[in-house]
Amino acid sequence: MDRVRGIIPALSTPTDEKGEIDEGSLRSLANRNIKWGVHAVAVSIVAGEFYKFSDAERRKCFDIVVDATSGKVPVWAGISHMGTEPSIQLGQYAKDAGADGVIAMLPLGVRVPAMAQSEHFSRILEKVDLPLMIQDAEDFSGTSMRTSLLAKLSREYSNLVSIKVEGGDILQKIEDAMGLVESKNFTVIGGMAARLLFEELDRGAQGNIPDACLTDLLVKAYNDYTAGRVEAARKNFAKYKPWVDFLTLHSGASAEIEKETLRLRGIIRSSHTRSPHIPLDQESKQELASIIKRIFPGE
Repeated sequence: MDRVRGIIPALSTPTDEKGEIDEGSLRSLANRNIKWGVHAVAVSIVAGEFYKFSDAERRKCFDIVVDATSGKVPVWAGISHMGTEPSIQLGQYAKDAGADGVIAMLPLGVRVPAMAQSEHFSRILEKVDLPLMIQDAEDFSGTSMRTSLLAKLSREYSNLVSIKVEGGDILQKIEDAMGLVESKNFTVIGGMAARLLFEELDRGAQGNIPDACLTDLLVKAYNDYTAGRVEAARKNFAKYKPWVDFLTLHSGASAEIEKETLRLRGIIRSSHTRSPHIPLDQESKQELASIIKRIFPGE
């Protein structure tokens, strides 16, 4: 795996109407994203609702996605957990399964002080023999992480290769990370459903981890923008914007929107989402279907 860059979709975890993992749909999702030209894929992170699945189910998803991609693109395995040791165990399994890198947040459910943050990531970096991307998801984890921690860890561990930045002050966070991290092999990746893709790239980010629903549009926008074809990039992003605006309006139901979008596009069989969840009402589903039809009139 060369330097981390590009559009790296966070795969949803499709389930059938009984709530069981739908292997066929997960394979379909991975393969469709490869067809769209993504630069890598990520499995079992926030958009994949990792917190609703057991460790055994997450391992199963690692196996499925690694097998489905067959080395065509790198696979990033999400190993975020309630504690450091379970994250390490998932990371070691990801290595054995053939993943190319791991993504980890701070432990969930507790506010982790600065010294413990360093210890958490240091232990993962020491025990998991894969490149690590730290996910700075303060809105999700409830714990803020000092950007200076990245500089310290990147000096000490060569396998810390990237940070995925999120949150309301994402652009400032990107600028801070770019200023603090000295390693040429370290990259900053944006998030937030690629709402600010171009602004992130302008500040030095090397890519984005969005959901896996409309990455065909985002890959084109990214490739055009980084090649200097700004007008073409903005045209493709303009197609994407109505969908991401709808997602923002219904942010509590993001997993439902992503899966319903994938179902409407014929990529997964069911938009079933495990509890707890906020279901989309019928009127919202009809509005979403209308948006997808306008974006992709030929599908």
